[in-house]
Amino acid sequence: MSSATAIPLRTVARWAGPALIAAVLTSLVTEAIVAAAWDRHPYSYTEDYVNFLGSPFVGEFRGFLISSPLWWLMSIAWVVSGTLVAAASIALSRKLTGWRRRTTAALGLAQATALILFAAFPLGPARFDDGTLVLYLIGAFLSIIAGNALAIVTGFSSSRLGLPRWLAIASIALGGIGLLNIPLTYGWTPTGLAERISLYSYLLWALITGLALIRSLHR
Repeated sequence: MSSATAIPLRTVARWAGPALIAAVLTSLVTEAIVAAAWDRHPYSYTEDYVNFLGSPFVGEFRGFLISSPLWWLMSIAWVVSGTLVAAASIALSRKLTGWRRRTTAALGLAQATALILFAAFPLGPARFDDGTLVLYLIGAFLSIIAGNALAIVTGFSSSRLGLPRWLAIASIALGGIGLLNIPLTYGWTPTGLAERISLYSYLLWALITGLALIRSLHR
């Protein structure tokens, strides 16, 4: 029996389940609070970039009006959410072996790194002035890729994680939607909507996986 197999699911679920749910709630609740606080015009979930919520810049930027007085709260929430996902991924990886173990842990850490970059280098004039636009882009795209790839990998690893088959199918489907959405929709659908399809697919995976892990504690 491998060391991974010997680790009880309850041990993993006790940490990973609440961490995933907390990551989702931290992101979505803070997003709603920060969006509601916009003071020069209402924030648009379909038109405005997600990252504008965490931008300290106030004024016109490439046809958009940014005014997020609680930008710092959103930035903190992204870092906290990413850290929670990384912790959950490392916990889940303990039930796996080989490439699944390495990939699950690596994707969780990549997601945390991406959200730190996303928060530290918000979109605005400064990104063009100081040449750090690439860091924002790395954070934005890596977050989408790592988060949705994590959903797919855990979906293919569901039997080893002791999770139900329906969750495996849902995880793979959600991750696939999130990864394919940007190249298929970007440029002809509203920016905020295109981004949120890929963001919410990953968050929905984290929520249902977290709930399934917590439910496993009561079997």
